[in-house]
Amino acid sequence: MLPEVSTITGGDFEENTYIFPVEDGLVVVDPGADVQVLQNHIMRAGKKVKYVILTHGHIDHIFSLPYLSGAVVYAHEKEKTLLESPGLNLSAMTGNRIEIPAITYVPGKVHTAGDFVFYHTPGHTSGSIVVKYGKILFTGDTLFMDTIGRCDLPTGDPQKMRESLHIFSQFNKDTICYPGHGDMFTLDKAFKVNNFLKK
Repeated sequence: MLPEVSTITGGDFEENTYIFPVEDGLVVVDPGADVQVLQNHIMRAGKKVKYVILTHGHIDHIFSLPYLSGAVVYAHEKEKTLLESPGLNLSAMTGNRIEIPAITYVPGKVHTAGDFVFYHTPGHTSGSIVVKYGKILFTGDTLFMDTIGRCDLPTGDPQKMRESLHIFSQFNKDTICYPGHGDMFTLDKAFKVNNFLKK
């Protein structure tokens, strides 16, 4: 059974923040949404946020992170430097320097924690990840339906992005993807329309 994923889209970058229930609370993926809007969603859900997952550390994906105290926060170990640097995570550029809480940094190319599987997909940033939960995949800014995330921001790398894209061929084509920007899609659709997956 697929979880009921709620999407909050907002901000100058139209970033997607995702919220869904698990047995012992809520999961928030990429908390870049307006603080009050996010807190209202959490309040209506009637559960506490148990886990926060950061697909990467840019400001538009972490803006509300300091307000989710008490949750276990996951990010990849290669993203630590970016998260802790206002210059690299672009918070200095916006004037909203983010205070980063304690983070559980996951290692390696593939890492499993409970029902989450974290796949390291450098390219958009050095510590970008996609996260599998059952039959859904949170692709962050690594993969959108018809394109990919830009690689010209701090710690981005076009060659590593090309290598990371190969990972999507290992997932079932009916996998539902929730990207950092834009609409959800299936991998089957992406493989039909996204030229970056055909290279």
